[in-house]
Amino acid sequence: MTNSIYETYETELEKIKKSSNTIAIFLVGSSKGLDLRETNLKLNDIDIFVFVNQGEIQERVIKYINDIEFDINYFSRNGLKYLVNNKEYFFLKEMKDAQVIYDKNNTAIHIKELCRRSYLEGPKKLSYSEKQFIKIDVESKILRLKYKEKFENFEYKFLTNLYLKDIIIGYFKINDKWVPKDKNLLKELKKENKELFNFIEEIHEEYDYNLLLQLYNHIFKEIKYTKSIKITY
Repeated sequence: MTNSIYETYETELEKIKKSSNTIAIFLVGSSKGLDLRETNLKLNDIDIFVFVNQGEIQERVIKYINDIEFDINYFSRNGLKYLVNNKEYFFLKEMKDAQVIYDKNNTAIHIKELCRRSYLEGPKKLSYSEKQFIKIDVESKILRLKYKEKFENFEYKFLTNLYLKDIIIGYFKINDKWVPKDKNLLKELKKENKELFNFIEEIHEEYDYNLLLQLYNHIFKEIKYTKSIKITY
């Protein structure tokens, strides 16, 4: 016995398959690990990647059918090359373990493997000067808090959180790691470095300028300024 979610999903899928332009279809996001045939399944949205012969690099279509949101992203052959060559994190992360649901010319496995290899290679490596720039930028922001610390106000706490996020992003970048989405920053950092994660939680509680500066110095300690770089405050 099929449920209404699966019937709606199959109907929409058949429409996409009928297009002569469609090459392959993948189920991504949280729905890829679910059995859509399950009788008591509760699901609000379904994310689908569609690869086509001709079209834009990426075209996103959102449909609401029978109370289900279909988030459908179309990628052309040129779009695939562009996204892989430019190391687009959101795309590669989803594609590395996407579920193949349609494969017209036996190319789906090749597409998935191409994306998986590119993801495992990591992001484009930054030059040392680019890492220096990140360090300088983060430091200049943190030092703005020095004279705000004595005031317990909303602005100080807001800026502390903002600059803390900049430090975390800087950590991922200077270590040549993928930068997660904002909502997953702390979750991924906890996996990467539990000690650093615990230190950041302490800063969240204390809103202490000196702790923030200590964290900054720890993360960026290996990035040295060259003689040609001069910073004044």
